[in-house]
Amino acid sequence: MASVLKIREGIFKISWAQRDPRESYGYYNQQSNVKVELSPGIAALCIVSRQAGSNGSREEVVELEIEIDFSPLRKPRNLDIIVIQVSKNQVNQTMKLENSKWKATFNYVREYISCGNAGFHFEIIVDLAADSSERKSTKHVVDHLLNLWSEKPLADVTFKFKRKVIKAHMMIVSSGSPVFCAMFQNDFKEKSERIVEIKDIQPNVFDHLLRYIYTGNADLDNVDVPGLLAASEKYGMDSLKEECALRLSQDLNVENAVRNLVLAHLNNSPVLQQSTLDFISKNSKTICCRADWMELIKNYPELSFAAVKKMVLG
Repeated sequence: MASVLKIREGIFKISWAQRDPRESYGYYNQQSNVKVELSPGIAALCIVSRQAGSNGSREEVVELEIEIDFSPLRKPRNLDIIVIQVSKNQVNQTMKLENSKWKATFNYVREYISCGNAGFHFEIIVDLAADSSERKSTKHVVDHLLNLWSEKPLADVTFKFKRKVIKAHMMIVSSGSPVFCAMFQNDFKEKSERIVEIKDIQPNVFDHLLRYIYTGNADLDNVDVPGLLAASEKYGMDSLKEECALRLSQDLNVENAVRNLVLAHLNNSPVLQQSTLDFISKNSKTICCRADWMELIKNYPELSFAAVKKMVLG
């Protein structure tokens, strides 16, 4: 089963999961494919090939190949500008372009062969960059917005924290958040006073939130990502929330899995919730012995039930 999510203009996430049907002697399909539409006139054909190890070994080689089909009007002049990244079981790769196809290879150890649960789950990010002339035009616009953000000329709204203020432009922040838009369009005191008090978000997190509105750059390496995900949910910024969810999904470990499951639940993030449930299911023996797992059972019984269900049913 495959699904496509548009993160923002030109950037798409393909989630592709499939369980291999087993025959009585343990053989399985060595090749599977799926075709998905990214946008009108652009489709992606994904093919996975698997070669099992010899002499009953559980090791195998998994090769993913992606071919993008463009309509004549949508095809870029140079395929090299397209970047495709793939994650399989928290292993990330940038796919290589060979003969108009993008390829990546993984070494993999099959699990639960006798139960018929062997399969795969790919998270694929496709960045359909514009051609050089469009890229130059886009950079020109982004540079101007970045200058507005950095220099703050004609800033007309102030976000006030306990010990800091951040200035911004009302029209720009309204364009990137439906919550800000409603705040400044209606007769709230923020509209007349041009001052917004922020009490529940750290200044650095809020700074990244606003910067994303101006430039589209989340800069997730230098921010509290869980805090930014919660802030993006509060201000209705779905594309930023999706980027945060993808980053947290890639960085899952036994120490943060329960925390991220609760975070996904509280902030309505199906992407993070599903990836976390998958991770907990695969690492159940370790996670179920932790104190935070007991807290999950106590405080969020519905989440612990969903996790146990995933462990049992896969």
